[in-house]
Amino acid sequence: MTTYALDALRKNRASMLLFGGSEAERRAFASSVPPELEGASFVEARDVASLEKTFGQTKAVVYVPDVSALPAVSQRALVRVLREKEERAKYIIGLQTGPDTAVEKGTLTEDLRFWLRQATVDVKSKAARR
Repeated sequence: MTTYALDALRKNRASMLLFGGSEAERRAFASSVPPELEGASFVEARDVASLEKTFGQTKAVVYVPDVSALPAVSQRALVRVLREKEERAKYIIGLQTGPDTAVEKGTLTEDLRFWLRQATVDVKSKAARR
């Protein structure tokens, strides 16, 4: 299993899970990524409809502020996109609590946590604040 360094996460197309901190802190981190990816636009997907519109995009950084607000069926659809589409947007998934807690509460599907396990960032960590 490869775990990405934080600088590499900002510069590559690997999707990531951001947790901790406030929504404003997670959004600030997420919005710092598009300039690192040439030609990528920043898209915010707050609900099921806006998330589904991003599934065909390739030159975008898609920020989902709180994945726990999405139903499990939408989280599984996102996993399919991550798993099956070679050319796709970079997804930055926000979460208020830690991923283990969210899975225990049933607000984060186990399969989405699995797909993002190599790219999980605690926004409150010193490395993320640099």
